[in-house]
Amino acid sequence: MRFMPLIAAALLTGCGAERTSAKPEKLSGDIDRSADITFFGREYKAELRRGGEGTWECGFTEPENLAGLKITYNSESCIMEMNDLKYQCGKASLPEYGLMPLMAGAVDTLIEGRDVSCTKSGEYTVETGETAGQKFSAKVRDGELTELEVDNSLTVHFR
Repeated sequence: MRFMPLIAAALLTGCGAERTSAKPEKLSGDIDRSADITFFGREYKAELRRGGEGTWECGFTEPENLAGLKITYNSESCIMEMNDLKYQCGKASLPEYGLMPLMAGAVDTLIEGRDVSCTKSGEYTVETGETAGQKFSAKVRDGELTELEVDNSLTVHFR
């Protein structure tokens, strides 16, 4: 009975033993990566690019029915192109919890390093924050974003 506080202390601190407080890793504003994306249970493969000024390009390669769809997204508008079709709308017309607003918002927050909490877990720095009222976490290794998860709705594995 008298060892109960020691056992409880060991159990409570055991999880924290491998995680330590850390500073946000400096991420480049230019991203050009392949990615496996899961958005509300649906799986996609895409080529993601971000220019230094926050303009995103997402070119879908899978599934087959979306292959060739290109989305260009920035703080003001979104352009969707496929074959000879082109559609442009203002950012206000997009759903707040759409794939591009959530992903771009989270990654832009990480790049800016604002309102981000960090812990070191093994070879990764786990950075957490919020975008559009949704919590996100990201794994960063050696200044490269490797994984992003937004509140169980969006997961991006960068390759």
